[in-house]
Amino acid sequence: MIRCPKLGDEMTFSYCLHESGDLPCARIISCWQAAFDVEDLLRRTLSPDQWERFSGAKPKEKVLSLIELIEKAKRQT
Repeated sequence: MIRCPKLGDEMTFSYCLHESGDLPCARIISCWQAAFDVEDLLRRTLSPDQWERFSGAKPKEKVLSLIELIEKAKRQT
């Protein structure tokens, strides 16, 4: 587990892998690179289309991410 700079709490690697639905969190490489070669793992596990979408994505603003998480939680309850 590491402290997520986006959410401000500890998160597991598996959460980070699926934070954006079928794509990993845009910050996964910078957050986990000290632990292991995350980019290599992602290149081997993501499809070429997923890798292209992931590598071209820009991180969302924290407020926008929080609003989306709140909306997602509301729909699940």
